[in-house]
Formats: sequence, C-alpha cells, structure tokens
Amino acid sequence: MCLFAAVILTAGASVARADTVPDETGLARLVWSTMVTLDNANRTGNYDVLQQLGSTEFQKANSPKALAGAFAPLRNRRVDVGRAILITPTYYLEPGLDSSGDLRLRGAFEYRPSAIRFDLIYRNVDGGWRIHAISVAEMDADAPR
Repeated sequence: MCLFAAVILTAGASVARADTVPDETGLARLVWSTMVTLDNANRTGNYDVLQQLGSTEFQKANSPKALAGAFAPLRNRRVDVGRAILITPTYYLEPGLDSSGDLRLRGAFEYRPSAIRFDLIYRNVDGGWRIHAISVAEMDADAPR
C-alpha cells in the first residue's frame, strides 16, 4: 500500500569524478545527506536550502514553495525521513551512470511495517554530486519494488 509519494528535491555535493560511480560509502553518504536535508525541510517548512542544493536545472524548475507543496504529504503525515541515517540503504537497481552521466540510485530503507523508498538522480556539478530529481515515498514494506 502506497501511503504517499513526492517527486523532486536536492541535496549536498560530495567530491566525485563525472565518469565514476562513488564507492559504497560515498553512495550511502549521498542518500543519507539527501534524506537529512529533506527531513530538515519538512520539519521546519523551509525549503530554501533544499532548492539551493539542487542542480541549476532543478533550481530553475522548483521554487521553495513548489518543493513545500510536493513534500506536503510527507510533512503532514510527520514521516521521519531522517531516521534513514540509522541503516544502510538497500538498492533495487545497481547504482550507475546513465547516458548523460547522471547517477541514479533507486532503493529503500527497509523498516517494518513501512519502508522509506527513494529514486534519486544526481548530476555532477563542478566535481560534486547534486540532486537533479527525487522521488521519496513511505510505503508498506511488502509493496512491490
């Protein structure tokens, strides 16, 4: 059962080469920083930092007000997205670069009874990964992946 979903976001950068996938620790740090950034925005209602941490295209397409609207379901249900830092993410797809060099990470934090699922696309900007697109949802842990 899907409780809600939101698409969009942005997170911090970490030094990266545009042609390589970060190691396991680097991948986890990207996902964790994204979840903490989203959690802080949801807790404060202030999406300015979230918007500013995105790729240029993301920033142009998503105002802080639009981000607040997109993540209202998570915020209103008080989903603790920040708890994601307590466990290692599980990836449903092998982390990898697409044809344009963007890094896609699709997976979840497998809590019971509800998992926090994510589909993140990071763009390499000046040697650091920035979120270019995001989908985050709290779903029944047994829902199809």
